[in-house]
Amino acid sequence: MIPVYIVTGFIGSGKSTFINEQLQHRKKLGGTALISAEEGSVKLVKEPLQLDSDALSAISPTNPSSYDTIASEIANYIERVNPKEIWIEWNGMLGFHQLEALLYSEKLSHLIQIEKVLYICTDQFVSTILPGLGNDVASQLYSADCIITETPTHHALLRTYNGEAKIVTKPSPEKVEQLCRNSTWGLIPNLLVIGITTYILLVTAFRHDIPYSIHHCFAIITGLIIEAIPFLLLGTVGSTVIRYFVPQKILLKLLGDHSWKSYGAAMISGFALPICDCAIIPLFKALVDRGIPLSVALLFMLASPIINPVTILSTWYAFPDNPMLSLWRIVLGLGVALLVALSFRFWPLSTSTMKVRTPQNLSYEEIVLESAKSKHIDKKRLLIHMEKEFSQLLFYFSMAAGVLSVVQVYGKPWLLKAGLTLPDFAAIPILLVLAFFFSICSTSDAIIGKSLSTLFPISSVMGFLILGPMLDIKNVYILKQYMPTAFIVRLSITIAVMSYLAALVYQFLLS
Repeated sequence: MIPVYIVTGFIGSGKSTFINEQLQHRKKLGGTALISAEEGSVKLVKEPLQLDSDALSAISPTNPSSYDTIASEIANYIERVNPKEIWIEWNGMLGFHQLEALLYSEKLSHLIQIEKVLYICTDQFVSTILPGLGNDVASQLYSADCIITETPTHHALLRTYNGEAKIVTKPSPEKVEQLCRNSTWGLIPNLLVIGITTYILLVTAFRHDIPYSIHHCFAIITGLIIEAIPFLLLGTVGSTVIRYFVPQKILLKLLGDHSWKSYGAAMISGFALPICDCAIIPLFKALVDRGIPLSVALLFMLASPIINPVTILSTWYAFPDNPMLSLWRIVLGLGVALLVALSFRFWPLSTSTMKVRTPQNLSYEEIVLESAKSKHIDKKRLLIHMEKEFSQLLFYFSMAAGVLSVVQVYGKPWLLKAGLTLPDFAAIPILLVLAFFFSICSTSDAIIGKSLSTLFPISSVMGFLILGPMLDIKNVYILKQYMPTAFIVRLSITIAVMSYLAALVYQFLLS
């Protein structure tokens, strides 16, 4: 498969100059093929295959005949040149889903593979032109792996279009080459397997020389990871499928006002739409942008990870000897979510505190879904998204498992020897802090909670299980891309206070 690097951006953003600089730096001009979808004022250092703009603009993803001729032209060019890599200068006014339809067509999908998408923009374009352009330009921004700007002035605005892309300012050719390298996220599962295998070999060869405590730590880490993987995988698959195949118009119809019907739908929708806390935040912002009341959208965001069937299943699995804990987690979690949402309903933030942003008509995902994109492209994007999200969650979960194993093996004996015991009202805040840092995903945090239950009272673990799906360090980072700091601070404090009170209620019920 030949790697393809796509450079997009509005006319005059400097795409041709950027490609020339990169090719001259990489010194791979002889093995590089260039394909251009528009004619710029700067000539490329190597003669490109020039595609017809009118023919490209007529591409319809649902009609292969609309791009069959162009695909054949590119396939013949690749066969003639036999390049080691391909750089494409894409037209700044065409939708990215049109380029995907072309590159993933039957004649090209077995030859090439999209490696990186780089979007180049100027400050003037972002501040004056971008807000008035349509969904095709938004689709290019959404699909970019890296956004290159003149200054950091408009990074916050660009984040509202694409919260996952790396945004860099005037990168050097060396930096761009580094950005174009493959991400290591997909290697993480393989590295875990290699690590386990290496450990087994070391134990076999030096079993008498390795302290027992290290064996114990590794056993705990391995056990936590093995238990969590099915729930992480189920949560990732379910969340991704929902994001791609459930139109937002369904949610808009259910959550459109301040009626109790909308609040009820917001509380139970997560059972039918199993979205984990990682994927719910962009959907929350999209609903707010489309006119859903903030309190209703907030209730949907906070309640969905709690009522998620995978979350319920993982909680029951983690605490098989205490099935009522799963029920109380649902009841108390939904109660906290409702109270937090109603606090924003009756004591709203001032309008000046909230960021003002012109809502987009449709997100890129909605564009491709509304245009009924071909099944091949849907599968490709689904698999890429699932792999990336699962690898990230597995990585963070492994780190959390490592820290908790050290606490259990070395911290627990010290606490027992020192005779330290914490009352519930003091243990709960500690677990709330741990939830913020170590609750990786709502679909698997019960596994971590079970591990903590050997060190802390069960009521404090309930606080961990309630707060974790609503508020953790990665959720705050994602929220920061969409919402103002004042909103995040108030939301965090309100969730923490309500979770603390819910944990105390649970302790009262137990006693």
